[in-house]
Amino acid sequence: MQIAVVGTGYVGLVTGTCFAETGNNVICVDIDAAKVEKMKNGEVPIYEPHLDVLFERNIKQARLAFTTDLKSAIDKAQIIFLALPTPPGEDGSADLSYILNVAEELGKIITDYKVIIDKSTVPVGTAEKGTAAVDKHAT
Repeated sequence: MQIAVVGTGYVGLVTGTCFAETGNNVICVDIDAAKVEKMKNGEVPIYEPHLDVLFERNIKQARLAFTTDLKSAIDKAQIIFLALPTPPGEDGSADLSYILNVAEELGKIITDYKVIIDKSTVPVGTAEKGTAAVDKHAT
């Protein structure tokens, strides 16, 4: 299976690495070019017990890759995981701007059937907002 994971924080990087470990081809996308370059060079930017072993093994076996190019990652993927930050707003509610901005971008670039999964910590109703954001630009 071809999987794209958007976001390489704790949730995204662990998710992507574990999917690669189970035999899937995973490309992780992040907007931080310096972070992506470090991961391409085998550096794990977070600490999670034993993640480094899985990370290294799957890079060597060409099942785990990294990019800043959302379109190239999405074009190849059958499944897209959104693993983006949802920091609390001033009122304590989840800030969905990262998720909704990426959803809008996906609407601009998706040309065939994809399964989009929200892996972020979000409130009830976010899937509908995400769908609307994708649909806003979908052709």
